Amino acid sequence: MVKPNIKNKIFEIFFISVYCIVMAGCNDINRNDLIIKDAYLYLPLKGSDMSVGYLKFENNQTKKIVITSIECEKVKVSLHETIVNSEGMTKMKELEMFVVDPNSLINFKPGGKHVMFSGLTGFKDSILRCAFLSDSRVKIPFTFKVLTNEQ
Repeated sequence: MVKPNIKNKIFEIFFISVYCIVMAGCNDINRNDLIIKDAYLYLPLKGSDMSVGYLKFENNQTKKIVITSIECEKVKVSLHETIVNSEGMTKMKELEMFVVDPNSLINFKPGGKHVMFSGLTGFKDSILRCAFLSDSRVKIPFTFKVLTNEQ
């Protein structure tokens, strides 16, 4: 049996370290540069199981990110946008995707983009865990603060 010498061991450790550093830098999306903040929703009024949620999505990367869907624990969820047509009528349409440009912020707010929830009857938790899914299948987890209408 051949005993490895110290130079070979050092080279092996160095090579593995460099490989790990390079592979970590090859991630499709650096999630630390994607910030979702101020996410909240109100529980629905009695007799309804639907509600709407709002948030701010900040992309501090140098490349755009394409969001294709959202998923949440325990409830059905979808992305929507309120639009005003040429006749001045307000309508809501479901979004198949949305783009967050590099170094920009999208504000989900009343009268614009928002998240629609259904299946909230009897929901008792103070937070709702969700995740956006990008076109490259990367999950971006975040939580909604769940508020009651009394707050």
